[in-house]
Amino acid sequence: MENIIESEYNEFKKYHKNQFNLSFHIVCGILFMTFLLLSLDNYKNIGLIIYAILLSYTIKDPVTLVFTISILYFFINVIFKSYNLSTVYSLILFLVFYLLPDLSHYLTNEKTVLTINNVTILTGFVNIFYLLPFSLLCLVE
Repeated sequence: MENIIESEYNEFKKYHKNQFNLSFHIVCGILFMTFLLLSLDNYKNIGLIIYAILLSYTIKDPVTLVFTISILYFFINVIFKSYNLSTVYSLILFLVFYLLPDLSHYLTNEKTVLTINNVTILTGFVNIFYLLPFSLLCLVE
């Protein structure tokens, strides 16, 4: 699994060089992962723990790992704590913020990694769960 993630990250880096694009990806990544976790309702923190475990096995940069998990914890347990979003509404917001990074590719004239011709279940999974840490890693480099 680690080699697959590293390969996907190398592919991601090719198409993510613009600082604005990466910053927009980070904001959208924080929001869409927050709404995805909030859609788990009472299990949102368990989902965050599982996500942290997944990332801890595949992301070797501890700063990126800690930042990703900390910011998501802050968003789901502090910022959105008082909002009682329904699962459907959380999933709609997840989709909106998941699709928005394509707009920044258009605005910055950078190609996108995923197209209708190369999307698979694995690349879709990686694109959802690794967009935020990959964007952070690219921004730091």
